[in-house]
Amino acid sequence: MPAPEVQIDVEAETGIWRTDGLPMVYTPRLFLVNMQRAMEEAMGEGAVRDMLYRSSERSAVQWCRHQAAEQGLGGEEVLRHYIRRMSQRGFGQVELAALDVAAGTGTLLVRHSAFALGYGPETGRAVCHIFTGSFAGGMRHVLEAAGVAGEPVCEEVECAAAGASLCRFELRLAAMAEAPPIG
Repeated sequence: MPAPEVQIDVEAETGIWRTDGLPMVYTPRLFLVNMQRAMEEAMGEGAVRDMLYRSSERSAVQWCRHQAAEQGLGGEEVLRHYIRRMSQRGFGQVELAALDVAAGTGTLLVRHSAFALGYGPETGRAVCHIFTGSFAGGMRHVLEAAGVAGEPVCEEVECAAAGASLCRFELRLAAMAEAPPIG
């Protein structure tokens, strides 16, 4: 990918950066990876995975709703825009490999995941927790826009930090009792 394709607007008075009308923070990848590692050490990997899932799902829903209103995009268009922006902001090369809105299923691939690269292939486990919640949140917005009932959940089924060639995520609908709360 060539130079970044996202426009950054900086408010002269406050120094706040915005892209697509939302405040942004430009930070090194190592900061995010080290923050996740430190949280895992303090709270345990499972607790951090669940916390990052819920917080990134909530953030994705908010982002998609904002972009739908700001950019005038429909449900699936917003998801594709979200995925493109993740790629353009350095999270990795994100691809929507399959999407069936009526069934509530999808497959996303991430090549060169910022988290998998930060942890390294010898880690032996999935580490891209932010993506799982983000993809579920994006799907939640798509389902709401399409009027499809159900609770989207996402699972990382392959991770480059566990030695896979890329990270693969599967979206599906789950029973309400299975889905992590986002409240």
